[in-house]
Amino acid sequence: MHSLEGSHFSTVRVSADRLSRGRTFFTVLAVYFLVNMGVRVVLPHALELDEGEQAYLSQWLLAGYGTQPPIYNWLQYLAVHLFGMSMPTLSGLKNLLLFGAYGFYFLAARQVLKDKRLAVVAVLGLLTIPQVSFEAQRDLSHTVAAIFGSSLFLFALFRLLSVPTLASFLLFGLATGIGGMTKYNFVLLPLCAMLAVLMESRFRDRVLDWRILLSGLVALLVVAPHAVWLLDNFEAASSRSVDKLISADAGTLAAISRGLRSLLLSSTGFMALTAAVFAISLREKLSTVMRADDDWSRLAGRILAFVMAVLLGMVLFGGVDDVRDRWLTPLLLILPLYLTLKIDAAGIDISMPLKRLWVTAAAIMVIVPLILFGRVAIDPFTRNYGYVNIPFDKLAKQIEPELASDGSDPRPVLIIAADGHLAGNMRFNLPDTTVVVSHQPAGMVTTAISAYRKAVFVWRRSDGTMPDGFQAVFSRYLKTQGLEGLSANQVILRFPYSWGHEGDQYPFAMAVVDLPD
Repeated sequence: MHSLEGSHFSTVRVSADRLSRGRTFFTVLAVYFLVNMGVRVVLPHALELDEGEQAYLSQWLLAGYGTQPPIYNWLQYLAVHLFGMSMPTLSGLKNLLLFGAYGFYFLAARQVLKDKRLAVVAVLGLLTIPQVSFEAQRDLSHTVAAIFGSSLFLFALFRLLSVPTLASFLLFGLATGIGGMTKYNFVLLPLCAMLAVLMESRFRDRVLDWRILLSGLVALLVVAPHAVWLLDNFEAASSRSVDKLISADAGTLAAISRGLRSLLLSSTGFMALTAAVFAISLREKLSTVMRADDDWSRLAGRILAFVMAVLLGMVLFGGVDDVRDRWLTPLLLILPLYLTLKIDAAGIDISMPLKRLWVTAAAIMVIVPLILFGRVAIDPFTRNYGYVNIPFDKLAKQIEPELASDGSDPRPVLIIAADGHLAGNMRFNLPDTTVVVSHQPAGMVTTAISAYRKAVFVWRRSDGTMPDGFQAVFSRYLKTQGLEGLSANQVILRFPYSWGHEGDQYPFAMAVVDLPD
């Protein structure tokens, strides 16, 4: 009997050793991301909102593009110009950044854990965060960059605190600058991290070291191109974000109540599944783990506490009444690492908890691509169509003959779309043609129409109902171009939905206008 039990536990430990190997995990993870890429390539090639934005903005390399920092746009511009406009290019960048985020999170964990096998536990924990495992795959871009930026920052922070060399200070500055270029709210993470470090006597000297000034200089150099742009376009770049976060009745009891409720729901939605998975996986040793403590786990816990305190202050005193879970992603990403550090401090046998976490993670890695595929595959039956069902490719084929060169006039053709999502899809399907939006994103210069011989106007209603008339949609744009009197014969085009129910169609409107010399 004892020999059988000993054999069983020996087998569990051997299995745990295999499961805790970084090579094993990252091989599985690479396959997982390749599967997600494959699913996106198989699905209809109409773009989601963020995909459309990236396709549209990849036409230009600018210091700023609107309401978000530009690093994802820069990377997308580089990818498109290196590999061409395609679904693998769009999806590949996203999955490469996510893979890199998991990699740096793994390195951050290994930097501070006594039991290096636990690094895989920390990274498995990322899969239990819905905003990281599912929402990032469904349709996010800047938040994906922020996930990468936060992981890189945590690695650089823990590297600096454990090995305070000049290279570590420079890396910390680089990581802080890159993070600041992913999403504006990222700046709260370094702030909260520094406050937490100052409270821990073991690490305080790192922040007070003169070399931290070099970190600041490197960070400033990284953000400088965009910072200069932001100074000139601050109101345009911030107005939309402020409108999302702060309502007209900011400061009232009703607004504060909404804000507190929003913060509670969003933070719970972000952390609940991760906390539950860890609790179930550690069920026999949960009380021991929760009581365990050391310098690193206290530091991570204080970072989380400061983040929540700052968010609470923004609700109570800053007028913020709409806290969204994706906005929390770069700030609370440290949660799985914090829980792993508690396990490390407890010094428990991780064999069974690791196997349970792997089972959960494996289930998530199967479920996510199935949901991504299934939610579109069932559309012919539910007739509840999403963005990827809209037949943008068929509209592009209708436009294509209008792009043929005219020997008498060498000027190119311009496509003018009424909204950014439509513009991005036109650019995706017609990558050699300039596409603009009638209302350019904040801070971007309007393209002069006079450089083109023909303009193709396209518009629709996003809900699939009949489009409005040409003048109702484009009158303001025509006025800015000095073409107030321009008239056009519009045509309504109806195309079947991609992967849609037979007979269901989506209407677009199009007007082709020859422009004067």
